[in-house]
Amino acid sequence: MPKKRSPRSQPSPRRECEGVEFAEVEFPLPVRPRVVVCFAEGLSLLIEDERAIDLAAEFIVAFRYAEKGGRR
Repeated sequence: MPKKRSPRSQPSPRRECEGVEFAEVEFPLPVRPRVVVCFAEGLSLLIEDERAIDLAAEFIVAFRYAEKGGRR
């Protein structure tokens, strides 16, 4: 008795591409507010979020101290 072919084992008919189109899609980046502190000497300090505020404050104090030649 011959085996019956299942519908899945039969090859599907070949399809031909009718055309190709290119589209430019822009995905907006999520907005992340940041604070930039700019000094007169050209140095800019980017503060990423509230967790960096303490470190930024320490840096600013050290920078001003060094700017004055280590004098208070």
